[in-house]
Amino acid sequence: MIEGFLIVDKPEGITSADVVRVVKRVLRVKKVGYIGTLDPIATGVLPVGMGRATRLFPFLEKQDKTYDAVMTLGVETDTQDKTGAHLAAADPSAVTEEMVKEAMTAFTGDIMQVPPMYSAKKIDGERLYGLARRGITVEREANPARVSEMRFISKDGPNVRFITTVSTGCYVRTLCHDIGNKLGVYGHLSALIRVKAGHFTIEESIPLAKIEEGGVDAANEKLLSLSNGLGNLSRAVVIAHAEDRIRNGMPIGVSDIVKYDDIPGAPFVRVENKTGDLICVGIKRGLPLAGFPFTNIQPKKVMF
Repeated sequence: MIEGFLIVDKPEGITSADVVRVVKRVLRVKKVGYIGTLDPIATGVLPVGMGRATRLFPFLEKQDKTYDAVMTLGVETDTQDKTGAHLAAADPSAVTEEMVKEAMTAFTGDIMQVPPMYSAKKIDGERLYGLARRGITVEREANPARVSEMRFISKDGPNVRFITTVSTGCYVRTLCHDIGNKLGVYGHLSALIRVKAGHFTIEESIPLAKIEEGGVDAANEKLLSLSNGLGNLSRAVVIAHAEDRIRNGMPIGVSDIVKYDDIPGAPFVRVENKTGDLICVGIKRGLPLAGFPFTNIQPKKVMF
């Protein structure tokens, strides 16, 4: 059975759940999930986990994402993107590149953002998009978000292309809406490509159409193992005896480790055996010892 991670390049016009259905059907895998929903108008990086890979999602979900976006000035829509009904319009012809760049600075760094009505966020147990589809608008509290990058690329008439890196839960279409309002001419998202999700990049992705055409053979060419999918974590290779300790939920010490690759700031460690199989994900504990930045590793997610 095929197992591991595929970085799917999602096409426009389908949902993230549609991608899962295609992968299940074509690759004949029962357990499939994805990390980080992409709206139907968006394309690009959609990490998909198969088999035991879905158990590793908690170590991958809350990572920054980078987008290549196009904002169209002059029109406000109810969905904040090009798929929505027009609510208001203004002439954006007087807006210059410098004005756009200046407006963008207000939405860089730590910001507060009101989630759009057409979103999966829940209020009183119901998703906002469910209320929106029934014509109901409710008050939403602004949530903290971080925009670590907001880079202007070009302006062609009302269309502004930019690159942005945002925290989990930050809506790029809301950035477009809010920037348009700050400029006084409205705005909405008209194109979106996710080029990076955490450590997963568009360069390592596989188009969904290629999976449909090539099946398992095409998927295997791009398949990441359970351990390689956790490239955001430190890595420890351990002796055979350590597997028994991990199987029993016991910590492993530095004497059990034959190779260690540290990622500073990562609290978790992916623990492999000598053949590269993922044994567990563990937590670093204790003070530095014998050249390691910890005393031992306590298993958190065992993969047996």
